Formats: sequence, structure tokens, C-alpha cells
Amino acid sequence: MRSLLRGALIGFGGVAERGHLPGYRGDPRFEIRAIVDPDPAARERATRAGSGGLRPYPSLAACLGSESLDFVDIATPPSEHLPAIERAAAARLHVLVEKPLALTLEDALRAERAARDAGVALLVVHNWHHAPHFRAALEALQKGAIGAAQEVEFVTERTEPAGGGAGSWRLDPKIAGGGILVDHGWHQLYLARALLGGREPRSVQASIERRRFGASSVEDTALVRVRYQGGARARLWLTWAAPRRRTLVEVRGESGVLRVEHGEVVLAARGEPERPWPSERDAPDDSYHASWFPGVLDAFFEAVREPASAAGNQREALLCRAVIDAAYRSAGRGGSEVAVEI
Repeated sequence: MRSLLRGALIGFGGVAERGHLPGYRGDPRFEIRAIVDPDPAARERATRAGSGGLRPYPSLAACLGSESLDFVDIATPPSEHLPAIERAAAARLHVLVEKPLALTLEDALRAERAARDAGVALLVVHNWHHAPHFRAALEALQKGAIGAAQEVEFVTERTEPAGGGAGSWRLDPKIAGGGILVDHGWHQLYLARALLGGREPRSVQASIERRRFGASSVEDTALVRVRYQGGARARLWLTWAAPRRRTLVEVRGESGVLRVEHGEVVLAARGEPERPWPSERDAPDDSYHASWFPGVLDAFFEAVREPASAAGNQREALLCRAVIDAAYRSAGRGGSEVAVEI
């Protein structure tokens, strides 16, 4: 493996410009050489952001025909993930891809198979794992601060989809593959599994609504209940129709409760007063989380060195897709319990 990995950013929207690119600039292991985006305005922004050092291309095919690369970072809307992954794998390039991995479980399995057959790394950006407060919460659980985790509850409230409201591609099911359940629920699901000790999801009950963005055909609000092996449970509440931005997580264990809110971790062990659990200071909350991306790059670098090391991340992604697909089936059946099949 080369000491410097050369790559291209595929898609230059907000998350690439404000989340990914700053991370690469501060990491001597990686060099972004090119940007691919069909939008001339995005290519012009990329050229300015790279001070002339990013070569712009209108398509991945044009980029691969001109550049010598080791990897691609796919930050396009979700409908473009699978075609880009398959093209990159065919060119023997390692792949870092934004969530969701693909629009369906079948497509997610195709993406995983393409990378495996090519012998290249495939890693999905599960950046919330690298948030200081979630690292601290997981540390507290691993040290037995509240005993074995039994239930986890997530509250994700936003005033609109990331990147804007009515004109956002996140409101187009053909591009996004779903609404807030795909966009934010994906994060909640991989975090819930980690906080519950890696237990596998077994069944789902869900209801979905369009409260604010009624003209769209995707949900802006969802309530999901997931049952895991061993009887553990998760409750996920998500909305783009809230009056303010809010993120809350509570983990209930055998001997207490762990709460994560406002970037802080608070422990309430049974019979004792609440106390803070030590956590590193985090950057201000926004939709891009640039300060968490270096942790993603650490995991990606390891995956490039040994592609099999990304198997856990891929399993997370497949389970996220499987649970979300089951949640939509449940909502379509009036909230009845649906098995998670993978």
C-alpha cells in the first residue's frame, strides 16, 4: 500500500465541501486529487475550495480515464451510490461512501459483493460513532456504569431536512430512498446496536407521517420500535417538523440510566444523584460534523490496509437497511410487527 493514498471526491455538496474535504486536508495519509460532479457550479466551487489543486470532472468515467487513484469518496445523493461503487470496484479502487449504503437491501448486498469480489475496501461513513459524547457513553457502558443495557431511546428533532426544505433532494424518494427514517434513522440504528452491546435486531414496529412537508411523498416524521435479541429494545423518534433542533439519547440499564444531550453525558445510577461522565469537548452541532470525520478516516485507512477489517461496518450498514425496509413494511401494515430479514 502506498504511504499516500490518492483519491477523488464523487459529489461536491455540503457534506463533501464542509465535512469531508477539511478532514482530508489535515491528514497526511490522503490526498484528494479530483472532484466529480455533473453540476458546473459545484465543480467551480470545488476548484476554488481546492485553490486550483482539485481537478474537476463531470463524470466518474471521465475522472477514471484521466487520474491514477487509490480510492473514491462517494458523497452523492443515495440513488447514485450503487452505480459509483460498482464502477469503482471494477477499477480496483477502495470506496468510502456516505450513508445510506444503497436504496434497498438487495442493492446494499450487491455493493458489498462488488467490493468483496474486487478485493477492495468498502466503508460506510458511520460518523456518529466518532462523536466524543457517544464514545464516552459507550465507555461508560463497557465499564458497567449502569449494568447491562436493556433499552435505548433516541429523539432526533429537526426543523427541516439537512441542506434546506421544500427543494431538498431528501424529499424525493427516487433519489433519497425514503425520508427522515433513512436520513437520520440510519444513524440511530447503528448507534442503538452499539449501545446495546452489538445485539442483532429481530423485529420492527413503525408509524410514519408527513406533518410539515405534505407535498412530498416521503415521511418527515417517524416512530420506530425495534426488538433485539435477548429482549433488548430501542425506541426511535424522528421528525423534520420540530420547532427547534434537538438530539437526545437515553440508555436504560439494570442499575441506572445514561443520558446524552447537548454534547454531554450524564449518569444516573440507581440510588445516587446524577453526575456527569467525562467527555471530550465537541465542536458546535451542525449537519456536517467535520470534527468527527478524522475518526472515519482512521477506520478507512485501516480498511484499505486490510479490506476484511471493514466487515463489521458493512454488517452495520446491511442491518440498518434491513431494519429500515422492515419499518416501511410495518408502517404500510398499520404498525404491525415485522421481522427483520437479512
